[in-house]
Amino acid sequence: MSRVVIDTSVWIRYLIRPSAAIRTLVEDLWLGDSIQVVSAPELQTELQDVLARPNIQRFITRAAGKVLLETLLLKATFLPALGDIPAFTRDPKDDKFIACALAGSACYIITTDADLLVLGTVNRVQIVTPEGFLTAFAAAQSTTQG
Repeated sequence: MSRVVIDTSVWIRYLIRPSAAIRTLVEDLWLGDSIQVVSAPELQTELQDVLARPNIQRFITRAAGKVLLETLLLKATFLPALGDIPAFTRDPKDDKFIACALAGSACYIITTDADLLVLGTVNRVQIVTPEGFLTAFAAAQSTTQG
């Protein structure tokens, strides 16, 4: 099962107006137990903070945000606090996603954030869009089944 880190931008887009790829990623693959989401307290805190922003609350009900947070707590693999996070990106707020992926042995970070996507790969972690992940996932599935 693929281990992935999903960036806050993807979770927020899922709640506001998901693309077909984001809906497939969350509802079919994650909730359908085809991938394992890896997270950490720092990622959860950022998601909670973003969900609490007034400009986000105009589009997302508190109930929807609460359901997502509770589902993450139940279904995701949570690491302990990441501690001191080294610099990987041009935006220090994004470094925690790479640190989480490395600490949690994830193969992918799934994001729509250009500051992460520009890196392509860090160590063994591929940084991809939701559409890019679905393409890679489908290719891996056809290889293992064929």
